[in-house]
Amino acid sequence: MELHFRDLSSHEEFQNFIKRAKDENKKLYLEIGYGSGIVLRKRVEKEVDVLHMGLEIKGKFVKKMKKYTEKYNVENLYVEKADAKYILPRFAAENSFDKIFIYYPDPWWKKKHKKYILFDYYFIADLYRALKKGGTLNIQTDVVDYFELIKSKFEYFNEFKECDFDDIVALENSSTFEIKGLEKGHVLSKIAYKK
Repeated sequence: MELHFRDLSSHEEFQNFIKRAKDENKKLYLEIGYGSGIVLRKRVEKEVDVLHMGLEIKGKFVKKMKKYTEKYNVENLYVEKADAKYILPRFAAENSFDKIFIYYPDPWWKKKHKKYILFDYYFIADLYRALKKGGTLNIQTDVVDYFELIKSKFEYFNEFKECDFDDIVALENSSTFEIKGLEKGHVLSKIAYKK
C-alpha cells in the first residue's frame, strides 16, 4: 500500500467532479474502498441520474474501474486511487455528498497496524463535514468487533443520527468480499447514520 503522505497531486479532477454535481444540480454519491466494484457498477447502472465517485487505495481496482468507464462510455462515474482519510479533509468541499458508502473496511488486526484503522474520530468528523444535511452514511462489515468499535465511536457524535440502511443496490447485490465472508460463515453487520 502506498502511503498517502507521498501524494503531492492537487486532485483537481476529484474537485471538478464535485463541482460538476453542484453545477448540474445532481445528487452525488461516494463509495470509499469499492474493491472489485461490483456494487458500485450496479449502482452506477441503476441510478443514472446520480453522479458517483469511488475512492480506492488498490491501484488494480482503480485501473479495472477506469477500463469499465472507458469501455461503456460511463459519464456519471469518477474513480481515483486515493486514501479517503487524506483526500476528504483536504479536497472535498463541505456538504458535497448526498450519500457515502463504506463496505468492509480493513480491521487491521495487528497491533502495530491499528493506526491505519479507517474509523477514528477525525475521519468521522471529515465524513460529517463532507455529507450534505440529510445525507446518509451506510457502513457494512463482517467483523463483529470492528462493527462494535465503529458504533462506539459514533456515540460521541450527536450530530449523526442512526437511521435505516438505505442502500438498496447493496442489499440486492453482493460484493466479492461479501460472498467470501458468507462462505466462511461471517456475520454481516450493517448500520447507517444521517446528518
